[in-house]
Amino acid sequence: MPSRGRWNVKNCSLPPDWPPASIAGMKRSREHASALTGAGLKGLLGGLIDAARRDVSRLAIRESVATHQLRVRMKKILALLRLSQDALSGQTFEAMRMHLRAVKNACAGQRERVVRDKLVARLANRFQISLPRPSNKAVRAAEPPSSSYLSHQLCALEQLLDTSRIEALTPEQIVAAHAITYRKGRRMMKQAFEGADEVVLHRWRHRVKELHYQTLALDNVPGSARRVRRARKLGRILGRERDLAQLSHDPLCTAARSPWSHVIKDCRSDLRDRILVLGHKLYDPAAGRFEDKVKRGSLAKAA
Repeated sequence: MPSRGRWNVKNCSLPPDWPPASIAGMKRSREHASALTGAGLKGLLGGLIDAARRDVSRLAIRESVATHQLRVRMKKILALLRLSQDALSGQTFEAMRMHLRAVKNACAGQRERVVRDKLVARLANRFQISLPRPSNKAVRAAEPPSSSYLSHQLCALEQLLDTSRIEALTPEQIVAAHAITYRKGRRMMKQAFEGADEVVLHRWRHRVKELHYQTLALDNVPGSARRVRRARKLGRILGRERDLAQLSHDPLCTAARSPWSHVIKDCRSDLRDRILVLGHKLYDPAAGRFEDKVKRGSLAKAA
C-alpha cells in the first residue's frame, strides 16, 4: 500500500467497515477541513492497528512487503501517539512504545538485509563496480517474524488504546503537541548542521518522519500540503544517508583497497549538501512563529 499523499482512506489502508463519519471527515477538501479532534485521532490510531493486522496476515504471501508496511505503520502510530501525550500517563505511553518497538524489531532483520542487497546492487550498477563473490561460508538467513508474536503485540497495543482517554483531547492540545514535534525537529536540524554526525542525522530523521505523518493527519494546518512534500523528500534522503552509513561499516567496505569506501563517501557528501538545503526549507519559519501560525490558522478553521 502506498504511504504518500494525504492521510485518507486509500493511503492509510483503513478497513472497509471504518465509521462513515470518519471517512467523510478525511475526504473533505483542504478548504473545508476541520480540526482533528481527540475522537478522530483515536480513530486513526485504531485504523492503523487494524491495517497492521492485515499486514501480519500477508506475511506468508509477501513477507518483504508486509514487514516493510508493518514497520511504517508502527512509525505512524508513534507519531500520532506523540500528539496524544496530554491524554496518556508516562507509564501508558512507554508501554505503547514498547509494543511498537517489539513489532519493528521483529521485522528489522528481514528489512535490513533487503535494503542492503538492493543498495549494493544499485551502487555496483551505477559506478560499474564488480559485485563481491559469494562467500563459501553459509550465511544464516534472518528468521521471519512470528505471526502469533506480532498479533500478541498488536492486541496488547489495542487494549491500551481502548482504555485511554485520547478522545477527550481538544484540537488545541493536538495542535500544541504538533508544534512541539516541529520545535524538536528544528533543534535536531541545527545540531546536524553543526556536525552532521550520522547518529544525529539518524535521530533527526525520526523527527522528520514524525512531522510528516502528523501533518498528513492535520491537513487543516496552514501550509500542510507543502510541508508534507518537503518532509517526505527530506525523510527519503535522510533514509538513503542512513543506509549508506550502515553500508560503510559492512565488511564489503572495510576490506583493504576496497573501492566501495570511496564511492560511499562521495555519495554521502552529495546527500548531505541536499539535506542541509531541504532542512532549511522544511523548518522555516522559526518554531515560535510556526506555533503561532498553526494555532491561529487551524483553530480558526475549526471555529
